[in-house]
Amino acid sequence: MKTQREVFNKLFKEEKTELSAEKIELGLTQDALNIYKSLDKIKNKIENDLSGLKKQAILGDSGIKNFNKKANDIEKMAKELGVSVSDINLQKLFAEVKEMQKLFDDVINA
Repeated sequence: MKTQREVFNKLFKEEKTELSAEKIELGLTQDALNIYKSLDKIKNKIENDLSGLKKQAILGDSGIKNFNKKANDIEKMAKELGVSVSDINLQKLFAEVKEMQKLFDDVINA
């Protein structure tokens, strides 16, 4: 009888250990799934934000093209009047627009 009790006690203890191990594995799986879900939300937000940025960059690119047309007109008029574009402080403005163009191109190509 005593031996039988010891055997049963050991069997039940081992089963409890196995069950707790399974609970731990299920908990880890659930944790991993929760982390995946939050990462997926972040990814979707980034994709949406990038899509919006790309649309804005395309609009900016269009504005740059219009600016460049006007800048060419200004340069032509300045030459006709015998005035240097640098004399009317537009060189800095042109340089800044070129930097904007680089940014818009980077966003569009991203």
